Amino acid sequence: MSLFPTLHATGDLPPAHRSHLESHGIALVGADDHPDVVLVVPGSDPVPTAAGTVVIATGDDGPTTVALLAAHGMAGRTTHAVGALALADVGGPDLLAWTDQLTVPVRASLDVDAPAAALLRVGERGPVVAAGARPDGGSAVLVLGVDPLVGSPELLLNSVCWAAPRTAAGAATRHPLVDDPAWQRLKADVSELQRLQAKDGSIADVALHDRARELVAAIDVSVMALALALPHDEEYLTAVGKDIQRWADGGFEVPDFLDSLVAFRPETQRVDGLVHLVVFPMYTQNGSTDRRVEAVLLRVRWPDLVAELESTQFSNALFVPVTFLDFTPGYDTNSAVLFPETVAVREVPAFTWGAIFADREAARFRRVVRTASDTTRLALPPDAERLLDDQHLAEETFVLWDLIHDRTHMRGDLPFDPFMIKQRMPFFLYSLEELRCDLTAFRAAVRLEADGVPHARLVQYAIVFDRIFRFPVTGTRVRNYDGLGGQLLFAWLHQHHVLHWTDSRLTIDWPEVPEAVIALAEQIEQLYWRSIDRPKTAHWLAAYELVSGTLAPHPASAWAVRDLPLDGPPKGLTDAVLDDEFPLSMFYEAMSRKIGDVVASTSGITA
Repeated sequence: MSLFPTLHATGDLPPAHRSHLESHGIALVGADDHPDVVLVVPGSDPVPTAAGTVVIATGDDGPTTVALLAAHGMAGRTTHAVGALALADVGGPDLLAWTDQLTVPVRASLDVDAPAAALLRVGERGPVVAAGARPDGGSAVLVLGVDPLVGSPELLLNSVCWAAPRTAAGAATRHPLVDDPAWQRLKADVSELQRLQAKDGSIADVALHDRARELVAAIDVSVMALALALPHDEEYLTAVGKDIQRWADGGFEVPDFLDSLVAFRPETQRVDGLVHLVVFPMYTQNGSTDRRVEAVLLRVRWPDLVAELESTQFSNALFVPVTFLDFTPGYDTNSAVLFPETVAVREVPAFTWGAIFADREAARFRRVVRTASDTTRLALPPDAERLLDDQHLAEETFVLWDLIHDRTHMRGDLPFDPFMIKQRMPFFLYSLEELRCDLTAFRAAVRLEADGVPHARLVQYAIVFDRIFRFPVTGTRVRNYDGLGGQLLFAWLHQHHVLHWTDSRLTIDWPEVPEAVIALAEQIEQLYWRSIDRPKTAHWLAAYELVSGTLAPHPASAWAVRDLPLDGPPKGLTDAVLDDEFPLSMFYEAMSRKIGDVVASTSGITA
């Protein structure tokens, strides 16, 4: 199966429904094209297939359809009614996601026996009007007693996604360089060299220098051997050899790899599947803060869709999405970025690229969100289920999200130095900047969905779910700015009656989500727009009011009661911010206890 399922319909579809399917990646094909899903419309017979099947039942179905239903524990009875639909149980899919129809035509009610499961009913306890069966190792069958060809096309899209095979296009196959003896030697030698290095990358103990020189010589040999398979990196890898030898010749003081850093230009070679070997003395963000030599084999991830959007709408010449092939211990962590500013150099060059590991982002998202949705009994939309099932699809989704997020840091009506790299300021301002970039990506995804970009709705899921599930319970409570951004989004959606926690179950009104998320984005944009007309302290106070207008501050907060040194330097204001200025809500305290182990298990994950 391709990233998006193919569909064969046994009869005509309304133009609006066909267009909606195609704009979300569903290609309509012939019966002989091995479709992933067959849609059986009333008055036609099922097509023999090993793929999934969606049947629109009427209760007066032909014998072939009746036999198919019976084989999966279902039978249809004729009825003609219009009723409100509700989920049959809390564990089923959200077949009504994105549709705001309160009533739909009911053509048949269904009698359901094992192995089928009821998915939709009329009302809380009314007759079953949708049921599905997904035998182990077999093809899924979904039977609809409601007519998905009338009204909103969302029910039809959800049904096709539910019935599509679950055989995911998983992670990339193992690259032969991973098993190359030269890489295995390099990885072992670098790992041993790390153990000799101090925090700043130097090797202060002279007694260790002889062994360090042996390791440097061996590393140089391995790098040159691997360079034969990577001719596009020849200049860079040659510079690595010179830099590491100069470091050894200079007595292993603080390393300086400026020449090789300048020679490494992955942004000029954004070719899907291109492999790079990276060797630098560096720290790994969200991993080790020690600047030690690391070695990484990585592959560029540059899907055609992203290449087209970058060239036409979202120019970002510095952005390099990548995936791991293998790595040394510094990346057996939560780090999902490779940034040139982390490399040890004698002077700061002009940075020309930044790499983000989409496979790690996608893999930890899939694991954490699956657990969180099960824990909260959230019925996921079927296309969101597919996103969690398919590593390859999730990677492409994160690449698109990251493309837009990354470029947003320097675009818009911004304060000077919007990312605040050179300023010591309250961590909630970092929260708003990261959230602003994510919400800008969300808004762009809403527009791209209307333009027919199939990944666009998946980007919306990724932003919402990663933000509200993973971010708040990841890391410590010490100035956790990403966690705070996730808390803010969750509380905003809850207080705008889009997200509900009722009867110990989480539900989301998906048709209302875009408007609510964009409203929060506009609040942050207004704050930024006003910033250039305000002194720094006033901007900080306005930012605090924005956050505290939705999230409850710590009861001991000096900021909450304005017990602040307003007549002194801004440093006093920053010092007055509590490490956990906006503590976790009761919901997140419970969530952290329930899924904390799963979040921790994603350290070092790649698929």
